[in-house]
Amino acid sequence: MTSRRVFRTPSPALTPATAEGDFRARALCGPGTGADVDPELFFPVGENGPAVLQADDAKAICSVCPVIGACLRGALERREPDGIWGGTTPSERRAMLRAAARTAHRTGEAAA
Repeated sequence: MTSRRVFRTPSPALTPATAEGDFRARALCGPGTGADVDPELFFPVGENGPAVLQADDAKAICSVCPVIGACLRGALERREPDGIWGGTTPSERRAMLRAAARTAHRTGEAAA
């Protein structure tokens, strides 16, 4: 029995993007990916009623996107006020930022 080495490339979702444009070029919602996705899907109007269903549809696409982590990090860093980014709504991102600020305050670190 011979041993066989398997070489794997790191998942794009786990490797840091070198630039914001880098992850957007590989995002399922971006142009040139071959996915037929309407960009408006990621910008529901409001956070109740039909907008909840629209957000859920956008999040379903995000959930299988290879750059969900980089997308979410970018949205949090930019304090993105609108749209679905990294599988999160604006209110979910605000909650994440508040939690990070509370944690930073308790530990004496600077908030992101």
